[in-house]
This record gives sequence, structure tokens and C-alpha cells, in this order.
Amino acid sequence: MTRVSSFGRQQVMVASLLNRQANVFKDQEQITTGKKARNYSGLASEITTLLGAKTVFGQTQSYLGAANHVNRFLRTNDIQLGSVVTNAQNIRESILNAIAQEQTLTLNESMGQAYSSIVSALNTSIGGVHVFGGGRTNVAPVTGKDISSLVAAPSVSSLFQNDQRRASAKIGQNTTMKYGLLADEVGSGVIQVFKDIADYNVGPSGPLSGKLNNSQISFLKSELTKMDSAISNLRVLVARNGTRQKNVDNFISENNKQTVFLKGFISDIEDVNVAEAITRLNNDQTALEASFKITSRLDSLSLLKFL
Repeated sequence: MTRVSSFGRQQVMVASLLNRQANVFKDQEQITTGKKARNYSGLASEITTLLGAKTVFGQTQSYLGAANHVNRFLRTNDIQLGSVVTNAQNIRESILNAIAQEQTLTLNESMGQAYSSIVSALNTSIGGVHVFGGGRTNVAPVTGKDISSLVAAPSVSSLFQNDQRRASAKIGQNTTMKYGLLADEVGSGVIQVFKDIADYNVGPSGPLSGKLNNSQISFLKSELTKMDSAISNLRVLVARNGTRQKNVDNFISENNKQTVFLKGFISDIEDVNVAEAITRLNNDQTALEASFKITSRLDSLSLLKFL
């Protein structure tokens, strides 16, 4: 005959009550934290997949941060290159008008304003970092901020303080982009024309003001050719910078998509479905209350009553 003891039945009921308490605690913890488990041991079957996904997510975030950093600098490059081109074109128009009319009254004043604007563009900084300084990011890449300083300079090259190190960043697993532009490569051609005209203006053949003689007109024609060449080179830099911007935008878009995917992938492993957890909590609480009621009657129950 199979025998059932009161003590054995009590132990079974107590164990069941403790299990239901543990389930309720687990449900409450999941709802509070939003996670399936407090530590990786609770996700043992998927831990390798989870760690791999988090590693890729960290790399993607790093590439995304680098790409956004590069994008800010490329957009700044575009704005300042546009400023240099605009000022160079304005002076080109002034030279062209002077040649056509065989006289000028505003060329020197226009050059002074345009030169200051170009120097300001080339000395642009972001957070104290000079964009066109190369590796010398803490030093203004162009000295001589007005025409008189330009005339006093022994050469155009002496005005530039940048080195030849171009900024670069790794924006993808197999992609490193050089995005830095240097002040001398951007401004030397245009500033050379400015210096030629400014030196000529204060020299024995000047000033370039009022009615122009044949020698002055011939000089301005030669400088107009140099300015056209300098502007053409600037446009090449603008086009290259624009191509880099497009490439970086593509990398940012791809990395953002991968970030969204990885977040969802990691969440599927780590995060709990709160609605389901609340439903489980309600069911487990109901079961726990029933266990409490039954357990509370154990002392009054005995098999002797049925013998």
C-alpha cells in the first residue's frame, strides 16, 4: 500500500509557494528593469550572439561618430570655400571692368575687403581647431590680415603657417577618409594675384586708380588670366569636397540603418515584453495568493481525520 504523510504533503506545498514567490519576484524585476535578466547568466543560451551583436554595435557607433565629425568639417569646408570663390570672383569682375573701361576707382578698396574676407575664411576654427591648419590646429594658418601686411610680406608662402598633414578619420570598417584641406592649397593662387596687384599699385608703375595707361591695362590682363586659373583650381577643390560630403552622407545613412537594426536585435535578446510580463505577474500573483491560502490551512489538515 502507498502511504502519503502529512509532512510530505506540507513540504510539497511549501516548495510550490516558494517557487511562486520567486516567479512573482522575477516578473516584478523584469517590469521594473525592462530586461529579461539582471546579468548575462540569465541569458546563457544566447550570450555568444548577444556579445557579438554588442561588439558590432559599438564599432558602428564609433564609425557613426567619426562620420558625423567628418561631415561637420566638410560642410564647413564647403561654406568657406564658397566664400573664397565668391570674393575671388568679385575681384575678377572688378579687374575685368577696369580693363574694359580703362579706368578704376574702387579696385584697391574692393581688394582690401575681399582679402580680409578670404583670410577670415581660411582662419575658420571649430571649437578652437583651425579647419585649414593641417596638423597645426592651434595656430591660425594665415597671417597678414590686411593689404598692407600682404605688401610687406616677402612672399605669399610666408603668410601660411599650416603644415602638410591632412586630417583623416576611419568612417567604416575598410574606409579611411582624408577630409582636411590646407590653407595654402586653397588660398595661395588667389592671394598671389592680390599681392601682385597690391605690389604693383604701390610700386613705380602705380597707382592703379583713375585712368589706366596701356602698361597698367596689360598688367591687369595678365593678372586676370592668373585669377581665372586660381578660381578654376578652387572649383576643383569645391567639387572634391562635395564628392566627399556625398560619400560621408551615404556612410552615415548606412550606419544609422545598421544601428537601428542592431538595437532591435539586441533588444529582442535582452529586453522583456512588458505587456506579457504584466500578464505573467498577474497570473503568478493569483497563483501565489492561492498557495498562501492552502498553506495557511496545512496545520488544520491531517490524514488522521480521514482514517
